[in-house]
Amino acid sequence: MARARILVVDDHEMNLKLVERLLEMEGREVRGAGSLAAAEQALAEEEPAMIVLDLNLPDGSGLELTRKLKSEPRTASIPIVACTAAVMPGDEDEARAAGCDAFVAKPIDLREFSSVVSSMLA
Repeated sequence: MARARILVVDDHEMNLKLVERLLEMEGREVRGAGSLAAAEQALAEEEPAMIVLDLNLPDGSGLELTRKLKSEPRTASIPIVACTAAVMPGDEDEARAAGCDAFVAKPIDLREFSSVVSSMLA
C-alpha cells in the first residue's frame, strides 16, 4: 500500500518539524513548506493526499490559499486541515467557510490530531 503524501505548511520551524515527525511516526510520507510560496511550489510539483495548513503565514493567508485550492478542479478534493494558534471565537467557522475540511488548534492535542488525519485520509 502506498503511503499518503501530506503537505505540511507552517512558517515556525519547530511547529513544522513537530507535525512532520508526528505524521512520520504514523507511517505517513511528509513534505514540509515554510511559506505559502514554498507550498505553491510543492503543489505545482505534485498533488498531496492532504494538506495541514497554518493559517497565519508571513507571505500571505492560509485561508486565501485554501479558497484558491478549493476553486480549482485539480486541487478541490484535497482535504485541508487548518492547524493554527489563532483560536478566537469564529476562527473555526471562518476556516471552514474558506474550505478547510477540519480545524486543529495549537498546541496540538496528539490524539485529536491523529484522529483528524486518519479521518481525512479514510
